[in-house]
Amino acid sequence: MKTLIIHDRFQFRGGAERLVLDLARGLNADIVTEFWTEESFPQSEAPGKVFVLDRGEPRMMVWRYFRAQWNFWWKTRGLLNQYDVIIFSGNNCLSVALRPLAKQKVICYCHTPVRYVYDLLKERRAAEPAAWKRFFYYDVGKWLIRSIYRIGLSRMQVIVANSENVRDRLRVYCQTESKVIHPPIRTDLFHWIDQEPYYLSFARLDELKRIDRIVRAFQKLPDKRLIVASGGDAEQEIRTLAQGYPNIEIVGWVDDTRLKELIGRCIATIYIPLNEDFGMSPLEGMTAGKPCIGVDEGGLRETMIDGKTGVLIPQGCKVED
Repeated sequence: MKTLIIHDRFQFRGGAERLVLDLARGLNADIVTEFWTEESFPQSEAPGKVFVLDRGEPRMMVWRYFRAQWNFWWKTRGLLNQYDVIIFSGNNCLSVALRPLAKQKVICYCHTPVRYVYDLLKERRAAEPAAWKRFFYYDVGKWLIRSIYRIGLSRMQVIVANSENVRDRLRVYCQTESKVIHPPIRTDLFHWIDQEPYYLSFARLDELKRIDRIVRAFQKLPDKRLIVASGGDAEQEIRTLAQGYPNIEIVGWVDDTRLKELIGRCIATIYIPLNEDFGMSPLEGMTAGKPCIGVDEGGLRETMIDGKTGVLIPQGCKVED
C-alpha cells in the first residue's frame, strides 16, 4: 500500500519532524508539507518523495494558520488519490480531510489540539496588548480554527495521541477518543561518552519551552555552565539574555553528530516546558544515560521517574529556587 504523511511544516529540528521522518522510513511513505527550511532536517533523510507546497512562514499568526489550511486544501488536489493510507501529523493541515477520502485509510497522529485556542487561550489572549488582535485572533479566530479542527478530526478513521496528556486534551476540548502511541526514540543515536562540567538544553527556543527561565537561573549560578543547542522564534531574546554571562553558551541548531557529542558528555539535560504534550528531549538524553532536570507537569509525568531518571521541579517554582 502507498502511504502519504501530511505534516504541517519542517521549520525546525523538532521532535515532531524527527517522528515524521522515522515514520516515513518505517512505512516507506512520501511526505507533503507546507514548507521546509534549512534549519530543519535535510530533505535527503526522507526515504521517498517530498512535496513542498510553499515557502517560509507569514509573520501574522492567524494568517499563518489560514494560509497553511488553504495550501493543504488547494495544492494537494489530484495527489491524494495516488495513496491508500494518509497519515495527518499536525493541526495546520487538517483542511485536506475536508476533501472526499472514502477510498483511503485516514489516520491522525495528534501531537496536541491547537493550544492557543484551547488550553492556552486565556493566557495568550491576556498577553496580547492590542485590543483588535484580542478580538480578531482570539474572540473570532478561535471559532474558525476550532471548527476546521473539529471537522477535520471527525473525518479521521483512527486518531492516535502521542501521550496520555494529549489524549486527555482531546477528551476535554474535542470530546474525542484516541489511542496512545508514544513517539519512537532513537536509542541507537545517543550514547554515554563522558561527563564534562556542563548542563544541556536542546529544546526549541520558543516561549512555551521556557528556555528564558533556564538562562536566568544560570545567570545566578556563575560556577555552573549551560549550553543551549537549539534555535527558534525566541533565539534573539535568549542570546540577549545570555550576553555578559561567560558560563552560558548559545550554539544554535546543531546536526545529529554534534548533538550526539553534546548529549553524551553533559552532566544532565534541562527541560521545563509549559505543560508539554509529550517531550522527546528528556528521553533522548536518558538513552545516553543522562538524567533530566524537568518540570512536574504535562507529558514529563509519563516518562520521568523522579529521583531515578531525573528530578521533577514542582510547578510554579521560581528562578530563585
